[in-house]
Amino acid sequence: MAKKILRCDRCGFELTEPEDIQMAYDGREAWHAAARARGIKPRGILPCKHYIRCGGEIVEVTRWSDRARRLLRRRGKPLAPEP
Repeated sequence: MAKKILRCDRCGFELTEPEDIQMAYDGREAWHAAARARGIKPRGILPCKHYIRCGGEIVEVTRWSDRARRLLRRRGKPLAPEP
């Protein structure tokens, strides 16, 4: 019920298309190797599209569907905050 998306940890840029997400996972090892070669510890899967300006990296985020949120509510309080 949860939909996986990729989002920049600094500016909020999102990758939601399945092809884009698959390409990001395919390039993960190359990004990690390049970041370590520069002396940076990689935080995410890829650098953000706007890496020069924001310095962020794309990380995996789980977005709950509306139906799943309704099912998981307890006493009127949502289980997880809305992203």
